[in-house]
Amino acid sequence: MRRLLPRLASSVSLEPVSKPGCACSRNFHESVCATHQRVLKLLVTMLMLAGPFTHSASGGTDLSVIDFLPKGFVIDGTVSYQTEIQQAIDAAAESGRTLVFPSGTYAAHEAGWQLPSGTKLRMYGAVFQVRSEAAADGAVFWGKSVRNVILEGGEIVGRNDVWSDGVNIRGVHITGRSSDIKIRDMSLRDLSSNGIGILGSKEHPVQDVWVRDVVIQNCCNRYPDYLSGEKWEQGSQREDQGLIAFYYVDDFVVTGCRLERSRSDGTHFYHARRGHITDNRIYRAKMGGLFLETCENVIGRGNTMLNNGSRGATIERGSRDCIFSGNVVSNSGREGLWAPNCTGLVVTDNFFTRNGRKPNGEEQHHIWNANITINDARHDPSGTATRDYLVSNNVIDTSAGQVAAIRVATTDSSRAIVIRGNLLRGENREISVSGPQAAEATIQSNTGR
Repeated sequence: MRRLLPRLASSVSLEPVSKPGCACSRNFHESVCATHQRVLKLLVTMLMLAGPFTHSASGGTDLSVIDFLPKGFVIDGTVSYQTEIQQAIDAAAESGRTLVFPSGTYAAHEAGWQLPSGTKLRMYGAVFQVRSEAAADGAVFWGKSVRNVILEGGEIVGRNDVWSDGVNIRGVHITGRSSDIKIRDMSLRDLSSNGIGILGSKEHPVQDVWVRDVVIQNCCNRYPDYLSGEKWEQGSQREDQGLIAFYYVDDFVVTGCRLERSRSDGTHFYHARRGHITDNRIYRAKMGGLFLETCENVIGRGNTMLNNGSRGATIERGSRDCIFSGNVVSNSGREGLWAPNCTGLVVTDNFFTRNGRKPNGEEQHHIWNANITINDARHDPSGTATRDYLVSNNVIDTSAGQVAAIRVATTDSSRAIVIRGNLLRGENREISVSGPQAAEATIQSNTGR
């Protein structure tokens, strides 16, 4: 098409047409036709400068990554095209077009591909296989201080079965002063750090993040529950915990995801604010399922947390004005919900079933097999009082081996803890309240006691 455009431009010739009986003069026709010629030549020139709209193998105005691969390329995972794919990503972002990865297997290096601002990748059917020889920390896709990044589809596969301890490789890693990040329909497995790690800072939190309909399995560093007898991995950091890890992220949504078999926590939200964590399934993490630490205005609703090794959910360390509602939490190793040192917490309309599978220890801070525990943690860097809790309208099914359906251990600073309207089932229907402010707790209208 581009080869035809110069000939088209040079051959433009519009002769004036006179119609029988036309009242227009020949000079008028010549003036109009000359104008038409100038306009047409201008349009042709603009098309020539606009670039190859129709040359992409993906069709339309999208770019295809295979347009950047060398002659005779293969996409069966045997050949690395690290440089060519980076060139394709850069070209697509610069032109504002979507880069399409056709179905196939792409060899991935732990150094990863950098995502500039404006990156839009469509990867349905594409598999990114990280090499088994990886020997350094990294991420398959990473961006620093980027805006308007969209990742759709694709599968990232690691080799945490052969990588050495301390080799921490993520699927997607966003840092710096970033915003407007959208990730959907991806599958990530067998990595040694987060499937998705969005790590801002106190000074520059990442803004406006959407993660939806993502499946992440068997990722993270190896950080099992303390009682499991398994060894922790050396050479990793707490940022490597969590299939999804958000540190200092404002205004976010995580929805419709399946997060399964984490080698540490299912999720970790740290200093995250104004977020919705909804309709996710968090299964069989070595540690906890949903983990909120020093979060504010976060809603966890409609999630299912099953068979996690430690707590089903933890909300702690100065978290403020959060809601935990409409969730199903079952068969956790410790509590279904542990909620120390929060200010303003609503826990309503949940099912807690037979959590606390692991035995209690002898020390006070090792009593952890109630369905819900509200107390003060031994180590709380936020220094937050446990106060302003509403626990209501939950269905709580507790076995004889658990210490209580709900356990509240108050301290001198505990205030305004309300537990009412819950339905208690199972062999143990006790609500245990102790400590110096026990008389100040409101316990009323709980059925089944």
